[in-house]
Amino acid sequence: MKHLSSFHAILETLRAGSAVGTLYVTAEEHRRGPRIREILEEAGRRSTTVLFVPESKLSEMSPGHRGILLAVESELRRELSLEALCERASQVDASLVFVLDHIEDPHNVGAILRSADAFGVDAVIIPARRASPLTDAAARSSAGASAWMPVIQVSNLRAAVDALKGAGYWVYAADMEGAPVGGRPMSKKALVVLGNEGKGASRILREAADESISISMRGHVDSLNVSVSAAILMYEYRRTCRG
Repeated sequence: MKHLSSFHAILETLRAGSAVGTLYVTAEEHRRGPRIREILEEAGRRSTTVLFVPESKLSEMSPGHRGILLAVESELRRELSLEALCERASQVDASLVFVLDHIEDPHNVGAILRSADAFGVDAVIIPARRASPLTDAAARSSAGASAWMPVIQVSNLRAAVDALKGAGYWVYAADMEGAPVGGRPMSKKALVVLGNEGKGASRILREAADESISISMRGHVDSLNVSVSAAILMYEYRRTCRG
C-alpha cells in the first residue's frame, strides 16, 4: 500500500479521483492548519473515508507526515494504454510523448511529470523494471501532477517506441552529441527519449531514433539535470509546434 504525505499530492489525487484510499488525519485539532482543512473539504466532496487518529499513529505509518496521510488502496490513474495512444495518433495533428529510459531518481521522475502536466504532454512512458516507481517521493516532487498525468508502464521500451514510430511519431533521442534543438521546428507528432541520469539514452533506443537532439549550453558544466532538460525540450516543442 502506498502512502502519500505531501499536501499537494494528497489534494490533487483527491481532485483527480485517481485513487481509492483512506485519509488519516491527526486527532489533535490544533495541528490542522488551512491546508489540512482544505484537503478535508475535498475529501468530503469525494466521499473519501476519513479517520482521525493520534499523531503517534501517523508517525508509525509515515515518519515524515505533516498531520495527514492518504493510504492508497488502489490507483485509478488516468488510464491510457499504448494501443490507445497509437490509435489516437491517427486522429490528431499534434502530440508529444516522453519516454523515460530507466531514470532512477524518483525526484527526477516527479519533476518531469510536473513539467509534462504544465506543458500539455500527452503521455509519459516508463519501463516496468530497473527504474524509479511512482513513489510518494515522486508524487511529492511532482507537486500533485502525478495524479493527472497519464503514465504508461511497459515491459519493453524499444517495442513501445517502435509502435509509436509506426503510428506516425518522429522519434528524438536527447543526446549531448545531437543537433541543437531550436535549429528547426520539432515534428508535430514527437516522441522524446530521455536517458538514465548517468548513462544517457540506451544504445537500442538511440538506434530507434530518427534524430538526436541536444540543448546548447554556454557555461562551465557540460550537462543539465534530466528533469531540467525535459522541461526545456517540452517548452521548445510548445514554442515551435503549438504556440
